[in-house]
Amino acid sequence: MRVMTAQLRIYDLKPGTLEEFAAKVDEELLPIRLDHGFRREGPWLVEETYQYVWIARYDGEGTFEEAAERYYADPRRDEMSFDPMDYITKVDARMLTPI
Repeated sequence: MRVMTAQLRIYDLKPGTLEEFAAKVDEELLPIRLDHGFRREGPWLVEETYQYVWIARYDGEGTFEEAAERYYADPRRDEMSFDPMDYITKVDARMLTPI
C-alpha cells in the first residue's frame, strides 16, 4: 500500500556556506534520494537564522523510515565529495501528518 508521507527538514548552516552546500546537495545528494523514491519540495532559506529548509516526500512501497534506511545505507553516499555535516550545525527533522 502506498501512503504519502512527508518530513520537514530544517538545517542550521554555518554562515557563508549556503551556496556551496545547496550546490553540492543538488549535484550529489539529491539524485541519490530521488533514486530511493523521495521527492523534494523547496529548498528555502530563513535568512534571519541562516537555515536551509526543505520537505522530503515519500509515496513509494513501504514506509518513509524504510526508504530512509535504504537511502542512508546507499554506498554512493560514501562516494560523495562532501559530508553534509561539515556545513550543518543542527538538524531538526519532523514528520508531517496530512489533515
